[in-house]
Amino acid sequence: MKKLKPLLLFVLAAALSFLIPLSAAAAPADMGKMEAALKAALDEIGLPVGDGRLFMLTNAGYGQMENQSTEAFWDAASAATGCTLGKRSLLSVHSPFYAPLWASLYRKDTGALMYIGWTKGGIKTQRINAAPEVILKPAAWKEASAGPIGQNLFSIVTISRAWSVDAPWTLLMAASFHNHVCPGVNIGYLSGMFIMRELPLREGDRYVFVSAPAKCWADALQVMFDTTTGKGGGYADAISDRDMEKYAVNGISPTLVAMRVNKKSDVCDGIALGFDFNAAFAASKVSREEFNAKGGLLPLISRAKMGSALAGRPIEKNLPFIVPLKRFSGKAALAGMLVKGDPYAAVWNK
Repeated sequence: MKKLKPLLLFVLAAALSFLIPLSAAAAPADMGKMEAALKAALDEIGLPVGDGRLFMLTNAGYGQMENQSTEAFWDAASAATGCTLGKRSLLSVHSPFYAPLWASLYRKDTGALMYIGWTKGGIKTQRINAAPEVILKPAAWKEASAGPIGQNLFSIVTISRAWSVDAPWTLLMAASFHNHVCPGVNIGYLSGMFIMRELPLREGDRYVFVSAPAKCWADALQVMFDTTTGKGGGYADAISDRDMEKYAVNGISPTLVAMRVNKKSDVCDGIALGFDFNAAFAASKVSREEFNAKGGLLPLISRAKMGSALAGRPIEKNLPFIVPLKRFSGKAALAGMLVKGDPYAAVWNK
């Protein structure tokens, strides 16, 4: 039996060698073509490397080329454009790992936008006039989305526009994870800022959020506070429109329940929050009819318009849109009760 041990160790080592790569994978062969296309796009957009009017988005690190990962494109793109995360001129946008690599350059003073995308058939590029007075019209939007940019148009235009109006960095980070800027991401960001003021964390405290209905604001809160489902900090529940009407206060329906929980001191303090859509519509000059239109591009464009309009407003002007509907407190176990089913039933009956 002792003679078999070296053989067993050899077999085990050989098996592990297939599981643990000896070195990082080489950059995809087409990576150089993407770099060249990016440099050409910078020339076409008419700005020098590192210009402060330039903003770059990419799904590098998430997207793939030739079934290989694309994290190497971050360095190549920064070298070619001068855009970096530290200078607030580069963001990596969340996408599925199977999505093709893409990048965009946006010039904020003119609204010129260049899109560069990898496909199995070669590198595709597209120039778009993304100035708001142009792109936020159904005809222009339809024409642009018919090109190589496709469904990435909403992500790229909304995040680029938010950046151009000096949106808070926290909001941009939430948008890059959520894949776009919309009213819902703004609601999550503003709700988070409101809660930090109303229920500041003390030693041993943590936040727990229940979003109901399950909407975009849940992603923003997750990014801001690391309140993921896996860590027991973020939950989302489906809730019917009829049930929502039961909990409306002065016409404002709830969006989420925010709780400050401390298990050691056995305390849970919370607030059910709502969002004043009517005030937000007026501030962003978007009509409810346009926002709720059935079919066509108007609902999508209205969300793009409203998202960037809210992102560019000072937070002190936007915070009044967050409305505390009901405050409550109890033992720490209350948080566990609220994450099961309709959270507002437990709050309203408290």
